[in-house]
Amino acid sequence: PFPARSSSASACARNETTGKRSLMFSSLPMFDFPELRGHTDALWAVWANELGRLGVDAPPSLIRPDEALLTHWRRPELLVSQTCGYPYAAALRPSVTTFGTFAYEIPEGQRPGFYRSVIVARESDHRVGAVLATDNLRAFNGATVAINATDSLSGCVSLGAALVNGGVTQVSNVVVSGSHANTLTVLQRGEADIAAIDAVSFALLGDVRPAALDGITIIERGPTIPCLPLITGSSAPISILQRALRSALMNLRERSPDVLRALRIVNAVFLQEDDYTNTLALGDMAAALLPVST
Repeated sequence: PFPARSSSASACARNETTGKRSLMFSSLPMFDFPELRGHTDALWAVWANELGRLGVDAPPSLIRPDEALLTHWRRPELLVSQTCGYPYAAALRPSVTTFGTFAYEIPEGQRPGFYRSVIVARESDHRVGAVLATDNLRAFNGATVAINATDSLSGCVSLGAALVNGGVTQVSNVVVSGSHANTLTVLQRGEADIAAIDAVSFALLGDVRPAALDGITIIERGPTIPCLPLITGSSAPISILQRALRSALMNLRERSPDVLRALRIVNAVFLQEDDYTNTLALGDMAAALLPVST
Protein backbone atom coordinates (compact mmCIF):
# COMPACT_ATOMS: atom_id res chain seq x y z
CA PRO A 1 0.00 0.00 0.00
CA PHE A 2 0.92 3.67 -0.35
CA PRO A 3 1.28 5.06 3.19
CA ALA A 4 0.49 8.63 4.18
CA ARG A 5 3.40 10.85 5.08
CA SER A 6 2.23 11.14 8.69
CA SER A 7 -0.51 9.77 10.87
CA SER A 8 -3.17 11.01 13.27
CA ALA A 9 -4.83 8.71 15.77
CA SER A 10 -8.13 10.53 15.41
CA ALA A 11 -8.07 10.04 11.64
CA CYS A 12 -7.34 6.32 11.65
CA ALA A 13 -10.07 3.93 10.58
CA ARG A 14 -10.11 0.15 10.57
CA ASN A 15 -10.34 -1.33 7.10
CA GLU A 16 -13.13 -3.87 7.42
CA THR A 17 -11.70 -5.96 4.59
CA THR A 18 -8.07 -6.19 5.70
CA GLY A 19 -8.59 -5.66 9.43
CA LYS A 20 -5.68 -3.20 9.38
CA ARG A 21 -5.70 0.36 10.58
CA SER A 22 -5.62 2.89 7.76
CA LEU A 23 -3.41 5.90 8.44
CA MET A 24 -5.36 7.99 5.96
CA PHE A 25 -8.80 9.56 5.99
CA SER A 26 -11.20 10.84 3.33
CA SER A 27 -14.08 13.29 3.22
CA LEU A 28 -16.49 14.66 0.63
CA PRO A 29 -17.94 17.64 2.51
CA MET A 30 -19.02 20.07 -0.16
CA PHE A 31 -22.46 18.70 -1.15
CA ASP A 32 -22.97 16.52 1.90
CA PHE A 33 -26.61 17.40 2.57
CA PRO A 34 -28.13 15.06 5.20
CA GLU A 35 -30.69 13.85 2.66
CA LEU A 36 -27.86 12.68 0.35
CA ARG A 37 -25.36 11.25 2.83
CA GLY A 38 -26.37 7.67 2.14
CA HIS A 39 -25.56 8.18 -1.54
CA THR A 40 -22.30 9.98 -0.76
CA ASP A 41 -21.27 7.12 1.51
CA ALA A 42 -22.20 4.59 -1.18
CA LEU A 43 -20.05 6.45 -3.70
CA TRP A 44 -17.08 6.37 -1.35
CA ALA A 45 -17.56 2.69 -0.46
CA VAL A 46 -17.19 1.71 -4.12
CA TRP A 47 -14.30 4.13 -4.68
CA ALA A 48 -12.47 2.89 -1.56
CA ASN A 49 -12.91 -0.69 -2.72
CA GLU A 50 -11.36 0.17 -6.09
CA LEU A 51 -8.46 1.88 -4.33
CA GLY A 52 -7.95 -1.23 -2.23
CA ARG A 53 -7.78 -3.40 -5.34
CA LEU A 54 -5.02 -1.10 -6.61
CA GLY A 55 -2.98 -1.34 -3.42
CA VAL A 56 -4.06 1.77 -1.53
CA ASP A 57 -5.18 1.09 2.03
CA ALA A 58 -8.15 3.45 1.80
CA PRO A 59 -10.37 4.09 4.82
CA PRO A 60 -13.66 2.20 4.44
CA SER A 61 -15.83 5.17 5.39
CA LEU A 62 -15.80 8.94 5.11
CA ILE A 63 -15.30 11.28 8.02
CA ARG A 64 -17.36 14.43 8.57
CA PRO A 65 -14.80 17.01 9.75
CA ASP A 66 -15.57 18.96 12.90
CA GLU A 67 -12.62 21.31 12.47
CA ALA A 68 -12.09 24.27 10.16
CA LEU A 69 -12.04 22.96 6.61
CA LEU A 70 -8.81 24.72 5.69
CA THR A 71 -7.13 22.91 8.58
CA HIS A 72 -8.76 19.64 7.59
CA TRP A 73 -7.69 19.92 3.95
CA ARG A 74 -4.08 20.68 4.90
CA ARG A 75 -3.59 17.46 6.88
CA PRO A 76 -1.03 15.20 5.10
CA GLU A 77 -3.08 12.12 6.09
CA LEU A 78 -5.83 13.28 3.72
CA LEU A 79 -6.32 10.67 1.01
CA VAL A 80 -9.31 12.18 -0.82
CA SER A 81 -11.47 15.23 -0.33
CA GLN A 82 -13.32 17.88 -2.28
CA THR A 83 -12.59 21.55 -1.77
CA CYS A 84 -13.68 24.90 -3.19
CA GLY A 85 -11.81 26.28 -6.17
CA TYR A 86 -10.85 29.64 -4.67
CA PRO A 87 -9.32 28.36 -1.41
CA TYR A 88 -7.55 25.74 -3.48
CA ALA A 89 -5.96 28.34 -5.77
CA ALA A 90 -5.27 30.94 -3.09
CA ALA A 91 -4.23 28.90 -0.07
CA LEU A 92 -4.11 25.13 -0.48
CA ARG A 93 -1.84 24.45 -3.42
CA PRO A 94 1.36 24.15 -1.32
CA SER A 95 -0.31 21.46 0.81
CA VAL A 96 -2.47 19.43 -1.59
CA THR A 97 -2.62 18.16 -5.15
CA THR A 98 -5.73 18.18 -7.31
CA PHE A 99 -6.43 15.11 -9.42
CA GLY A 100 -9.72 16.04 -11.06
CA THR A 101 -13.30 17.09 -10.51
CA PHE A 102 -16.75 15.66 -10.99
CA ALA A 103 -18.83 16.71 -13.97
CA TYR A 104 -22.43 17.29 -12.94
CA GLU A 105 -25.79 17.20 -14.61
CA ILE A 106 -27.07 20.73 -14.10
CA PRO A 107 -29.30 22.99 -16.21
CA GLU A 108 -27.37 25.04 -18.74
CA GLY A 109 -24.18 23.28 -17.78
CA GLN A 110 -20.91 24.36 -19.33
CA ARG A 111 -18.37 22.01 -20.86
CA PRO A 112 -17.75 19.04 -18.56
CA GLY A 113 -15.91 20.04 -15.41
CA PHE A 114 -16.98 23.71 -15.54
CA TYR A 115 -20.09 25.56 -14.45
CA ARG A 116 -21.56 28.96 -13.54
CA SER A 117 -23.14 30.00 -10.26
CA VAL A 118 -26.75 31.14 -10.41
CA ILE A 119 -27.42 34.74 -9.33
CA VAL A 120 -30.74 34.77 -7.51
CA ALA A 121 -33.23 37.15 -5.93
CA ARG A 122 -36.80 37.04 -4.66
CA GLU A 123 -39.38 36.71 -7.39
CA SER A 124 -41.36 39.51 -5.75
CA ASP A 125 -38.49 42.02 -5.88
CA HIS A 126 -39.42 44.83 -8.26
CA ARG A 127 -35.81 45.03 -9.47
CA VAL A 128 -35.97 41.57 -11.04
CA GLY A 129 -37.93 42.81 -14.04
CA ALA A 130 -35.43 45.60 -14.65
CA VAL A 131 -32.53 43.13 -14.63
CA LEU A 132 -34.25 40.80 -17.06
CA ALA A 133 -35.19 43.70 -19.34
CA THR A 134 -31.73 45.29 -19.43
CA ASP A 135 -29.59 42.15 -19.11
CA ASN A 136 -27.45 43.74 -16.40
CA LEU A 137 -27.51 43.93 -12.62
CA ARG A 138 -27.43 47.72 -12.18
CA ALA A 139 -30.89 47.72 -10.64
CA PHE A 140 -29.33 46.05 -7.59
CA ASN A 141 -26.79 48.82 -7.07
CA GLY A 142 -26.72 49.54 -3.34
CA ALA A 143 -28.54 46.31 -2.45
CA THR A 144 -27.87 44.06 0.53
CA VAL A 145 -26.10 40.92 -0.63
CA ALA A 146 -25.84 37.49 0.99
CA ILE A 147 -22.78 35.27 0.71
CA ASN A 148 -22.20 31.83 2.18
CA ALA A 149 -18.55 32.53 3.09
CA THR A 150 -15.90 35.10 2.29
CA ASP A 151 -13.65 32.50 0.61
CA SER A 152 -16.36 30.83 -1.50
CA LEU A 153 -15.74 30.78 -5.24
CA SER A 154 -19.37 30.14 -6.11
CA GLY A 155 -21.11 32.20 -3.42
CA CYS A 156 -18.80 35.20 -2.96
CA VAL A 157 -16.17 35.52 -5.69
CA SER A 158 -18.62 34.68 -8.50
CA LEU A 159 -21.21 37.05 -7.08
CA GLY A 160 -18.76 39.94 -6.73
CA ALA A 161 -17.42 39.43 -10.25
CA ALA A 162 -20.95 39.24 -11.69
CA LEU A 163 -21.97 42.41 -9.85
CA VAL A 164 -18.91 44.32 -11.08
CA ASN A 165 -19.44 43.07 -14.65
CA GLY A 166 -23.12 43.99 -14.34
CA GLY A 167 -22.44 47.62 -13.53
CA VAL A 168 -22.92 47.55 -9.75
CA THR A 169 -20.58 49.99 -7.98
CA GLN A 170 -21.64 49.60 -4.35
CA VAL A 171 -23.53 47.38 -1.93
CA SER A 172 -25.17 48.58 1.26
CA ASN A 173 -24.53 45.53 3.43
CA VAL A 174 -23.12 41.99 3.28
CA VAL A 175 -24.78 39.13 5.18
CA VAL A 176 -22.56 36.07 5.69
CA SER A 177 -24.93 33.10 5.98
CA GLY A 178 -22.59 30.13 6.50
CA SER A 179 -23.98 27.93 3.71
CA HIS A 180 -25.77 28.07 0.38
CA ALA A 181 -28.94 26.68 1.97
CA ASN A 182 -28.82 29.40 4.62
CA THR A 183 -28.29 32.03 1.93
CA LEU A 184 -31.56 31.01 0.29
CA THR A 185 -33.33 31.31 3.65
CA VAL A 186 -31.84 34.78 4.15
CA LEU A 187 -33.25 35.82 0.78
CA GLN A 188 -36.67 34.32 1.48
CA ARG A 189 -36.86 36.22 4.78
CA GLY A 190 -36.02 39.51 3.09
CA GLU A 191 -32.77 39.90 5.05
CA ALA A 192 -30.81 40.28 1.79
CA ASP A 193 -31.70 41.09 -1.81
CA ILE A 194 -29.33 39.17 -4.07
CA ALA A 195 -26.94 36.22 -3.83
CA ALA A 196 -25.03 33.63 -5.83
CA ILE A 197 -25.61 29.93 -5.30
CA ASP A 198 -23.40 27.09 -6.46
CA ALA A 199 -25.23 25.62 -9.48
CA VAL A 200 -24.82 22.09 -8.14
CA SER A 201 -26.11 23.04 -4.68
CA PHE A 202 -29.04 24.85 -6.29
CA ALA A 203 -29.95 21.77 -8.34
CA LEU A 204 -29.50 19.35 -5.43
CA LEU A 205 -31.56 21.50 -3.07
CA GLY A 206 -34.27 21.62 -5.70
CA ASP A 207 -34.23 17.82 -5.67
CA VAL A 208 -34.24 17.19 -1.92
CA ARG A 209 -35.62 20.43 -0.43
CA PRO A 210 -37.79 22.10 -3.05
CA ALA A 211 -39.21 24.50 -0.47
CA ALA A 212 -35.72 26.00 -0.20
CA LEU A 213 -36.28 27.52 -3.65
CA ASP A 214 -39.79 28.86 -3.00
CA GLY A 215 -40.07 32.46 -4.09
CA ILE A 216 -36.53 32.47 -5.52
CA THR A 217 -35.72 33.20 -9.15
CA ILE A 218 -32.55 33.11 -11.24
CA ILE A 219 -31.78 36.52 -12.71
CA GLU A 220 -28.24 36.01 -14.05
CA ARG A 221 -25.29 33.63 -13.97
CA GLY A 222 -21.76 34.16 -12.76
CA PRO A 223 -18.55 33.68 -14.73
CA THR A 224 -17.52 30.25 -15.96
CA ILE A 225 -15.44 28.53 -13.30
CA PRO A 226 -14.01 25.02 -12.86
CA CYS A 227 -16.02 22.63 -10.71
CA LEU A 228 -14.84 21.84 -7.20
CA PRO A 229 -11.40 20.17 -7.18
CA LEU A 230 -10.85 16.71 -5.80
CA ILE A 231 -7.66 16.83 -3.76
CA THR A 232 -5.20 14.64 -1.91
CA GLY A 233 -2.51 15.36 0.65
CA SER A 234 -1.18 11.81 0.77
CA SER A 235 1.60 10.06 -1.11
CA ALA A 236 -0.76 7.87 -3.13
CA PRO A 237 0.03 8.36 -6.84
CA ILE A 238 -2.41 10.61 -8.68
CA SER A 239 -2.73 8.08 -11.49
CA ILE A 240 -3.99 5.46 -9.01
CA LEU A 241 -6.57 7.86 -7.52
CA GLN A 242 -7.82 8.68 -11.03
CA ARG A 243 -7.89 5.08 -12.17
CA ALA A 244 -9.84 4.02 -9.08
CA LEU A 245 -12.31 6.87 -9.57
CA ARG A 246 -12.92 5.93 -13.20
CA SER A 247 -13.53 2.32 -12.18
CA ALA A 248 -15.82 3.32 -9.33
CA LEU A 249 -17.98 5.48 -11.58
CA MET A 250 -18.20 2.73 -14.17
CA ASN A 251 -19.21 0.26 -11.46
CA LEU A 252 -21.88 2.61 -10.10
CA ARG A 253 -23.29 3.34 -13.55
CA GLU A 254 -23.76 -0.38 -14.11
CA ARG A 255 -24.88 -1.53 -10.66
CA SER A 256 -26.17 1.48 -8.69
CA PRO A 257 -27.08 4.27 -11.12
CA ASP A 258 -29.44 5.75 -8.52
CA VAL A 259 -26.39 6.86 -6.49
CA LEU A 260 -24.97 8.93 -9.33
CA ARG A 261 -28.41 10.28 -10.29
CA ALA A 262 -29.05 11.41 -6.73
CA LEU A 263 -25.67 13.17 -6.57
CA ARG A 264 -26.06 14.46 -10.16
CA ILE A 265 -22.60 13.11 -11.01
CA VAL A 266 -22.14 12.34 -14.70
CA ASN A 267 -18.43 11.64 -14.91
CA ALA A 268 -15.00 12.68 -13.69
CA VAL A 269 -12.87 15.24 -15.52
CA PHE A 270 -9.17 15.42 -14.82
CA LEU A 271 -8.51 19.15 -14.73
CA GLN A 272 -5.09 20.59 -13.96
CA GLU A 273 -3.90 23.05 -11.32
CA ASP A 274 -3.71 25.80 -13.95
CA ASP A 275 -7.44 25.49 -14.63
CA TYR A 276 -8.03 27.15 -11.25
CA THR A 277 -5.55 30.02 -11.66
CA ASN A 278 -8.12 32.38 -13.18
CA THR A 279 -10.14 32.25 -9.98
CA LEU A 280 -7.52 34.52 -8.36
CA ALA A 281 -8.24 37.28 -10.86
CA LEU A 282 -11.96 36.86 -10.21
CA GLY A 283 -11.24 37.19 -6.50
CA ASP A 284 -9.43 40.47 -7.09
CA MET A 285 -12.39 41.74 -9.08
CA ALA A 286 -14.92 40.65 -6.48
CA ALA A 287 -12.93 42.30 -3.68
CA ALA A 288 -13.93 45.71 -5.07
CA LEU A 289 -17.39 45.08 -3.63
CA LEU A 290 -17.28 42.10 -1.25
CA PRO A 291 -15.06 40.90 1.62
CA VAL A 292 -13.04 38.21 -0.15
CA SER A 293 -10.62 36.23 2.01
CA THR A 294 -8.70 32.94 2.02
